[in-house]
Amino acid sequence: MRSLVGEMVQQYAHPTIVDMEAGLEHLSRGTIRHVDTMLIIVEPYFRSMETGARMHTLGRELGIRQVYTVANKSRSPEDDRALQQFCQQRGMHLMATLPDDETIHQADRAGIAPLDYDTSGVAVSRLAELAGTLGKSSA
Repeated sequence: MRSLVGEMVQQYAHPTIVDMEAGLEHLSRGTIRHVDTMLIIVEPYFRSMETGARMHTLGRELGIRQVYTVANKSRSPEDDRALQQFCQQRGMHLMATLPDDETIHQADRAGIAPLDYDTSGVAVSRLAELAGTLGKSSA
């Protein structure tokens, strides 16, 4: 996997997006050392946030230039505050916060990509904003 990711990053002019399994294994094995941007997805639960913090540290140690955090499934302003505070205390750049949107659950139950299911959903709109932000930051 490490060789494949490295080859893709070096040989292709277009962005390569790799959705890795949650956890630290890919980082500890150096699978993603060739990437220039890493998004760490965290949920408003302590174990998820702590794992995200460890991933952030390892990503930086591997020399990944841009390491961002995306909060997912936020259910309340309290979740938002907890996620913001956690990231701020650990020097993690919180790039976006996505709500726990019922539209995403409906799309999943229907077996349809959220973007194809309902483009007006709050989470889909925020994902589109995130994609635009990422496009600008990698240009």
